Amino acid sequence: MKNNYAIKLLSVLAIGLWFAVMPVNAADLGQAKAAGLVGELMNGYLGLVDGNAPADVKAMVDSINAQRRAEYQRIAAKNGVPAEEVAKLTAQKVINQTAPGQFVQTPSGWQKR
Repeated sequence: MKNNYAIKLLSVLAIGLWFAVMPVNAADLGQAKAAGLVGELMNGYLGLVDGNAPADVKAMVDSINAQRRAEYQRIAAKNGVPAEEVAKLTAQKVINQTAPGQFVQTPSGWQKR
């Protein structure tokens, strides 16, 4: 297992990932988050807060999650750690930076910031 320095480095890489895979439709993501349809999961992916979200929102979430998955795998392979670890580090950073009024997953479920 990597030492603490490597884990901290991964954390920096992971937050860089967030900006690297921002979708072309970032405004749509922001709107979906502001509307309470989409939130950040504890595992580093987006989730549907509202299961009745429109099909285009669901497709956007799937697309962004695929981009995130690919980037987590790339960073993990480069650093010799599991992709899940990179995803969780990213989740911590992204959740901490989530804007007020948007949803994040907590151990007890969705919570509005």
